[in-house]
Order: sequence, then structure tokens, then C-alpha cells
Amino acid sequence: MSRTEETKLGKPLVGNVVRASTAAAQETEALEWVEKDKRRMLHVVYRVGDLDRTIKFYTECLGMKLLRKRDIPEERYTNAFLGYGPEDSHFVIELTYNYGVDKYDIGTAFGHFGIAVEDVAKTVELVKAKGGKVTREPGPVKGGSTVIAFIEDPDGYKFELLERGPTPEPLCQVMLRIGDLDRSINFYEKVRVSDIG
Repeated sequence: MSRTEETKLGKPLVGNVVRASTAAAQETEALEWVEKDKRRMLHVVYRVGDLDRTIKFYTECLGMKLLRKRDIPEERYTNAFLGYGPEDSHFVIELTYNYGVDKYDIGTAFGHFGIAVEDVAKTVELVKAKGGKVTREPGPVKGGSTVIAFIEDPDGYKFELLERGPTPEPLCQVMLRIGDLDRSINFYEKVRVSDIG
């Protein structure tokens, strides 16, 4: 393509090639890092007001499995661990029910969990049929083509449903709101588990 042709298109060819090459190199580097680095997020813990109701919602509407449950009466709480596979290889949600507490203020820092599903519309219909709350109907994400929807569990925790093909780890993201983006990125990139504690 000649310079004249490049100018007619309004895009310098060399710049596009360099950007595409850089993006491909970054993607290759990220994939190599994932294969070498064996660290992973293990679980997230949060409190719920009715443990049985929440377990039923997660198993029936989101397809999670109850992996284990333990009651600690001397400390006045019960835990339930749910996920899409065994704890030794999958990210797990640990629900905590504190005796006598039926409601919590979620606050403003937590955003939502992302769950990959094969059919967002079908999952939303199931959530509705089970009495769940849909806060965004299925449709493409703004500026993109991925079909998403938002739902809330019985305690008000939000989940984004993302339409994707089959995946070994459907619980695919956690969204948190932070006060200083650069400081948070630096923390997550630089701190090693061995540095904590």
C-alpha cells in the first residue's frame, strides 16, 4: 500500500502494524506468565442472613455445588463453601452465617462477581422463576457484543452473567471499587504472598 493509499484510509499502516505486533507480544507474555505462575485466588468470604436460602439460590439458579458446610457453635457461626469444582483447583465462595444476624449492609466497595454461562437469557429466566432479582436484562454490553445481564442474590450481592462457551472455571471475576487506581494496581502487581504475614 502506498503512502497515498494510507492517507486516503486515514490510518498510517506502520502504526497499526506496530500496535498489532505489540498487542500480540503482550498477549503471548501474559499467557506464558499464567502457565509459569501457579498462584491463584482460593476463595472469597462474605456474610449472609439466611444460609439455607442463599445455598438454594446458588445451587439452583447459578449451578454451583455445595462443597462442604461446617457449624462452629462455640463461635456462633456456620460456613458453607460453594463453587463449580473442588476447592483444591477452583475458586470458591465461602458464605458465613452469624447466629441471629439476618441482614448486612453490603457497603459501596464491593461491585459484583462475574459468572460465565453458556446462555444468559436462559439463566435469567431460571433466576426469575426461582424468585431472584434481575437488575439488568440480557443484552450486549455497551460498545461490545458480549451478552450480559445482572442479577442479585437474596442478600443483595450482585452477579454479572457473561455469555461464554464452556469453561472449567465459570466464577471468572470479582469487581471491587477502589479509591486510588494506580496504588491498587501496584499492590496487586508487586505484592507476593510471601510478603504478607
